[in-house]
Amino acid sequence: MSRAASSLTLIAIACTAYIAADLAHETLGHGGTCLASGGKVLLIDTTFEDCSIHSRWIDGAGPISGIVIALFAWLGARKTHTANLRVFLALLFADAIFWNVGYMIKSGFGHSGDWHFLIEGLEPANAWHIGLGIAGVTLYIVAMRMLARIWPAGEGMGSARFAVTAYLVAVALSAATGYFDPRGPHTILTDALPSSLSAIGLPLVGLRRPERVGVRFSPAWIIAGLIAAGFFVFLLGPGIRPG
Repeated sequence: MSRAASSLTLIAIACTAYIAADLAHETLGHGGTCLASGGKVLLIDTTFEDCSIHSRWIDGAGPISGIVIALFAWLGARKTHTANLRVFLALLFADAIFWNVGYMIKSGFGHSGDWHFLIEGLEPANAWHIGLGIAGVTLYIVAMRMLARIWPAGEGMGSARFAVTAYLVAVALSAATGYFDPRGPHTILTDALPSSLSAIGLPLVGLRRPERVGVRFSPAWIIAGLIAAGFFVFLLGPGIRPG
């Protein structure tokens, strides 16, 4: 298997994993809870969901859903013996858990974002936010250790190359979708990049792993990655208005 073939497959898997993490947060979490609460989804894109009704539970459902999906991915990665599926599940876990736990840190210390809206109005406010930030830091460290336990070791590329490549793919993909965001390209900096960059735990773990990672060349994964990336950037990126 050539280096280029394995790299192309990794890029496709990394795209698909990040897209799945995004859909878990925005579409399943925010969008699904909006509908379940009796509201209508007015707009949904890769970084934002607008519901006809407003509730702290709709706000909190995004990161909570993302964490739940991350835990399912972690359990799946522990059980599967298929190399590329294990890579996908490990990356899905990393993207989803670091994004939503990192968001907890941002909301706790920055008083903004989904977790902030979930606890808004609870008193004493400073205590709630400090506790949220500390919980976020603690859970981020725990998540890094959990990722190490499902690291997709095998014959192939080095762990550092694997982790940095997957991380940069997610960053580039999020920036591309942010450019098309209907709220304006400024969301690249305010929403899109903070979501993907928060997964810095992935390369931090990868740079310390001595084993190699098994990524097998797969035309099926490459095709799936291309289709998913096209949908994500050119359809969901500009936003979908269901209602």
